[in-house]
Amino acid sequence: MSKSDPAKPQQKIETQSLEGFDIVGISTITCNKDGKAAGDINALWERFMADDLLHKIDGRIDNVIYCAYSDYEGDHTMPYRVTLGCKVAKAGANDLGGSLYKTTIPAGDYAIFAARGEQPKALLQTWEGVWKSNLPRTYKCDLEIYGPRFFEDGVHEVLVCVGVKV
Repeated sequence: MSKSDPAKPQQKIETQSLEGFDIVGISTITCNKDGKAAGDINALWERFMADDLLHKIDGRIDNVIYCAYSDYEGDHTMPYRVTLGCKVAKAGANDLGGSLYKTTIPAGDYAIFAARGEQPKALLQTWEGVWKSNLPRTYKCDLEIYGPRFFEDGVHEVLVCVGVKV
């Protein structure tokens, strides 16, 4: 069994406990029906990069980019919120004309998968595996972490953290 293959049956879920934290960025409500999420998420990335938001978010802790999935109205087939941004200090002040959204990543247990290789292909394959899996998902919050290994030639690793019940 591969730790990074969520579609394979699992006897025991390997999880990691994450502390809660806040991210600030741009956000939209979307759903996975008819490719809507792909278009909406691509538009968020284009805006994030074009507006150089990475360097404009006050109170940003580092240069890691987070894509959080929250406010699920059910499972992955129902509408949910996507927020693309950076981890901020709780006391961080943000004043960009109200165009930013703050979401809290709740503390909890997360199954973590590494999507490595050609992107977004590797990322999409990882999510497809999650959707087909029997993971006991919480549907409170899931996230992708775009750290230094994402920008490393030949690696392009995105960590996919899926909230689970243990």
